Amino acid sequence: MKDFEYLEPATVPEACALLKRAAGEARVFAGGTQLTIVMKQGLLQPRTLVNIKKIAELRGINLDSAQGLIIGGLVTHREIETSELLREKLSVLCDLEREVANIRVRNMATVGGNLASGEPLTDLPCVLISLDSKVKITGCAGEREIPLDEMFVDYYQTVLAEDEILTRVVVPLPPAHTGVDYIRFSSSSVVDKPCVGVAARVSVDPQSRICRTVRIGLGCVAPTPMRAREAEKIIEGKELVSEELERAASSAAGECTPLSDLRGSEHYKREIVRALVKRAVPQAYEKAMIR
Repeated sequence: MKDFEYLEPATVPEACALLKRAAGEARVFAGGTQLTIVMKQGLLQPRTLVNIKKIAELRGINLDSAQGLIIGGLVTHREIETSELLREKLSVLCDLEREVANIRVRNMATVGGNLASGEPLTDLPCVLISLDSKVKITGCAGEREIPLDEMFVDYYQTVLAEDEILTRVVVPLPPAHTGVDYIRFSSSSVVDKPCVGVAARVSVDPQSRICRTVRIGLGCVAPTPMRAREAEKIIEGKELVSEELERAASSAAGECTPLSDLRGSEHYKREIVRALVKRAVPQAYEKAMIR
């Protein structure tokens, strides 16, 4: 590992200014669980590390009556797992975190780092996308808020500029009679990165049993976390029946673009997507019918 300059800004504007000054030769350091690995491997050798851990405004999980849940960029995976507020409002986020990596990683790794890295083999973005989450991004030019699924560009690439920091995630609270389900499939061990992840969010009219809103998030089967938009259209506006579910699952399997790797072949992963959509959507639907 080469020598580097280490800086500790106290505010977001100060951090953004330091990143801009470095002109692409700096990296944001938060939990460091991924960055330190790629630096040790020689895959990335920044001249400057900007440690944002001391910026208090990037911490905390709060509820805003207008926007929904506000998750700071420095919130760790362990904090999500153990949050009483999230357990009450969106327990799916707490539940999925129990399967992420291991307790040591969850105590260090941050939400902002996870999303800003553009890592395709991860769990949280898939679920957040299905919840229509947005991210707040701050840079020297000011602030902007965009849908999370518009932030990802390609493998390990996002729309974040060199001087920008992901400061928070905004998760709207689902309306009444909404169910959310996430299924993670790993082809080796529980601590391995997932092979496939499928998140489903279904809002229903309890009287007609029609699916008013459907979101299907897919993880680990494309260059970025993604929505299976065509599959969603097949189910939305209809009562969930086996024929429509089968069509939607086949559509989702066709919409993704998995790569063959040590976790499975392209065909294998498409079949896993098909199977998990057929499980996750009905489970979300049933949860919606009783809430």
